[in-house]
Amino acid sequence: MSKVKYIIGGVLALVGVFWVLVWAGVVPGLRIIDKATIKKSKLVVWGTVDDASVYDELAKLFKAENPGMEITYYKKAESTYEQDLLRAFASGAGPDIFGVHHTWLYRYSDLVVAAPEEVFPASEFREQFVDVAQRDFLFGENLFGVPLYADTLALYYNIDLFNSAGIVFPPKDWEEFTKYSQMLTKRKQSGDIAVSGAALGGGKNVAFSSDILTALMLQNGAVLSDAAGRINFKSLGGGAGPIEKALEFYTSFAKQTSPNYSWSGTSLENSETMFAQGKAAMMMGYASTKESIMRKSPRLRFAVAPFPQVKNATIKKNYADYWGYAVYKNSPGKDAAWQFLHFLAQHNISAYYASVTQRPGSLRSVIAAQQEDPQIKMFAEQALSAVSWIQLNDQVIRQVFTDMIDAQVTGDQPLQQAITNADTKINTLMKK
Repeated sequence: MSKVKYIIGGVLALVGVFWVLVWAGVVPGLRIIDKATIKKSKLVVWGTVDDASVYDELAKLFKAENPGMEITYYKKAESTYEQDLLRAFASGAGPDIFGVHHTWLYRYSDLVVAAPEEVFPASEFREQFVDVAQRDFLFGENLFGVPLYADTLALYYNIDLFNSAGIVFPPKDWEEFTKYSQMLTKRKQSGDIAVSGAALGGGKNVAFSSDILTALMLQNGAVLSDAAGRINFKSLGGGAGPIEKALEFYTSFAKQTSPNYSWSGTSLENSETMFAQGKAAMMMGYASTKESIMRKSPRLRFAVAPFPQVKNATIKKNYADYWGYAVYKNSPGKDAAWQFLHFLAQHNISAYYASVTQRPGSLRSVIAAQQEDPQIKMFAEQALSAVSWIQLNDQVIRQVFTDMIDAQVTGDQPLQQAITNADTKINTLMKK
């Protein structure tokens, strides 16, 4: 009899432990969601990308379906966002939902909570979102964030300069890009560049220079980090060869001794300004770049084309840069927060967001609809072939890559030495 008692007691103890784990969310997909508490939640959202007016409307639509809930959105300055965010979390005043760059989740893993299976199943996210979003926000069966868009690099070109040079179509690959750049570059009698065929090759004076270089590396088959985000350019798959090839090609446009020379790496004006002034025939930018150019030069006749690819490449690779939203693990309203993010991921809501912001969707169904819109079609389609890589600190990597480019242009370092130094510097700075 006493033996039976021990068995029953043991079973009850295990059941008790099991339900504690369920309630805590340690056992995934089984935690009980308190719907009554959700309906009374007050959520604070921080972001850097969207204006408050966009979220005011989204919150209004959500509250229509969930009366009693309150959502307040604050747009923060990107330059101080991370410091403000970490300071707020440390003081216990952080937001329930916060914007995360698509490269941040490895660094913020101790601050975020996965979506409850009952609210936002991983299978649903996998089925509906583009591949790059799955790689960046989905880890196994745990969903840690939701992006509302997926932007990619593209080619901006001056229509009048192309017409004057007799160039009918924008370049499809880097071979054509190089040829057209040489045709479009105009020099003064002194040899200085009067019109740049391609605003490419520099570091600090080329918008998104580190992203463009990274895109070239990935297109050439480079593997830039391992599964844990560690950098070792020489030992990772693909070796240093693709990295050297990409760096050499990119910087050739800013080296006076190269036949590709079309850009002054020491120019005080950046690529976007020069393009807006009609002094550069081609430049790279994101979908968000279009509005900036139009503000600088409303009458400039320009168009946007797909980002050039390696010639005869079977698989396209377009470089992504975008933000998503994650839920703070200590938020008292984390279930409600995930319910709101799930709401934002619905087709009609995501389509509304895309139309208001004029950004390419991250939802496949939204991309299908955007294929009918000539203004956003190209960016939407590029989202399907978008790539990214694990970066433990995107700001450090961008700065080091930019410095590496400029060191190459000025001839301060041999090619292999520049790459080795960049590898060492990135790993050193990320340990601080």
